[in-house]
Amino acid sequence: MSNGKSPFTLVKETIAEIIQKELNSLNISMDFNEIYSGLEIPPDEKLGDLAYPVFKVAKKVRQKPQALASIIASSIKRHKYTILKNVEAVGGYVNFFVNTAELARILFENIRELKEKYGFIKVDKPLRIVVEHTSANPVHPLHIGHGRNAIIGDTLARLLKLRGHKVERRFYINDMGRQVAILVYGYIALGRPKPTIKPDHFLGLVYAMTNTIIEIDKLKAEIEECKRKGLIDKVKEKLKELDEMVAIAAELRSKDEKLFDTLIERLKGKDHEKEISRLMGEYEFRENEETVKAFREVCNLAVEGFKETLSKLDISFDKWDWESDIAWSGLVERLLKLAKEKNLITIHKGALALNLEHIQVDPEVRRNLKLPSFKIPPLILKRSDGTTLYTTRDVAYSLVKFENADKVINVIMNEQRLTQLQVRLALAALGYRNQAYNQIHYVYEIVKLPGFRMSGRKGRYVTLDEVIEEAISRAKAEVEKRNPSLPEEEKNKIAEMVGLGALRYAMISVSATKPMTFDWNKVLSLEVNSGPYIQYAHARAVNILLKYGKPVDYSKIDYSAAEETQRRKRLVKLLSQMPDVFSKASDELRPEYIVEYLGRVAEEFNSFYAEDPVIGEPDEGKRNFKLALVETTRIVLKNALNALGIAAPSKM
Repeated sequence: MSNGKSPFTLVKETIAEIIQKELNSLNISMDFNEIYSGLEIPPDEKLGDLAYPVFKVAKKVRQKPQALASIIASSIKRHKYTILKNVEAVGGYVNFFVNTAELARILFENIRELKEKYGFIKVDKPLRIVVEHTSANPVHPLHIGHGRNAIIGDTLARLLKLRGHKVERRFYINDMGRQVAILVYGYIALGRPKPTIKPDHFLGLVYAMTNTIIEIDKLKAEIEECKRKGLIDKVKEKLKELDEMVAIAAELRSKDEKLFDTLIERLKGKDHEKEISRLMGEYEFRENEETVKAFREVCNLAVEGFKETLSKLDISFDKWDWESDIAWSGLVERLLKLAKEKNLITIHKGALALNLEHIQVDPEVRRNLKLPSFKIPPLILKRSDGTTLYTTRDVAYSLVKFENADKVINVIMNEQRLTQLQVRLALAALGYRNQAYNQIHYVYEIVKLPGFRMSGRKGRYVTLDEVIEEAISRAKAEVEKRNPSLPEEEKNKIAEMVGLGALRYAMISVSATKPMTFDWNKVLSLEVNSGPYIQYAHARAVNILLKYGKPVDYSKIDYSAAEETQRRKRLVKLLSQMPDVFSKASDELRPEYIVEYLGRVAEEFNSFYAEDPVIGEPDEGKRNFKLALVETTRIVLKNALNALGIAAPSKM
């Protein structure tokens, strides 16, 4: 691409140069960058393609904005600029009507030169960026919420890589928490059995069963204690909770009676809390080789299942980091020692904690971390039994990620906002300000399933495997309906591309900071802005070119055809903006910009195709223009979909 810029940017720069030249002729000096950044796209296309507000300049030279705008417009009209069709002065704005024929010429030249590389402008200064995402607890299969995390994280990594950055994707295996210890407790009690189904699904069942048995025993003990104290109302409350847990137990038992009954028998009469604490301590301090093996065994089985699930969505990682490796490296202890040396240790809620009081009032820290107005509490470092908390290890892990990175992006749920802020404040307090400032908590919100409430502890969740299977199944039904004569193998291939594409598209179509309501009718719709809707537009473009049966003859294009209809003008302008949309989405970490752009391109293309015959156009020059427009649309749709990790099928 010429100078590594988009066609629309080249046009904007040309117009900015024209404005600067005309202002100079009026003895008004203005910086080029200031003029360029001041150019706007009018809210109504009738007002032009670009507009320059002169209010600031008018104030500087003490003239009325409308009068100055008229002078500038008249001055520009006296010259013949190839890129401009017309210039008008309206209400203090100079409105520019771009010569779409010239823009189309620039666009088609870029498309012919770059093809699958069109749209992907590289940054001048590439960074080393770590994107940590998914990082689900290895106690049950990935569910639909993890799916949103994984797809967002993977999409960000793809965009940043295409932008020219060196990207490393990392998954953090949380193998030291209480949840994993509960799973290991049940797993050991069962004799460390081999999974009878997909490993992460099997472990999810063991975890839910173990947790439910523990909860039931705990409630029974609490009821007896309340009875002994004569707390009748409390007894009723606890009995209601017990009824609910017993119902959950029955639900879990129905999934595998033998497994549940064996677990009940093996855990009978045990002091669950004592055993779980013992396992956590033995693993963190490596006091028992068999315990260490059991933890690693369980987590490896879960990760094996995760990898299988994520591979279906073409999601992979460069590094799988173990939380325990961070703890065993000695880095956590070194940070605790550093905290003591800096006199940052305090006691909070009866536990050892890091004092964040002074660091959060530092003006530089407040500005760089965008701290809220409320006071951030101390970061608890250790439990009363001496084991460290995951937040303590998160501080150490941050430093590990920064060993070969300039920036770290952590895709983590909104509910972790305070914790992530504490981690960054802790880094700043310990002297790692650069790491604190360049670590981004990329917030994402939950996936809502109407009428369903998920709980891993109760074994109630919609697994990502189920969602993937359902997406492909529903897509297959649509393929069958539209193309029943296709070979079975081709139907399956298209169904997979459409189903998985629909899922990926849906997860990033809503801004990550907003909750997403998952609705199959919208996810797989061919009528609204969805993955299949975009893919169908691409397939339609491919079909037009296949029907034509010959390469587009770019040497015989009548570019004046670009100016004949408003629809053609819109499509040319839209297609020329893809590099700008991609760059903005990558730099601002907002993949939904590309989603919104794809929707507009598909809509304009579908309308163009419906009202403007391509192959049937009798005039050769105009026909070649339309064919080039179809070819450009195909490339833009395919490139943008591929950037999001979505396939662009040739048939639907």
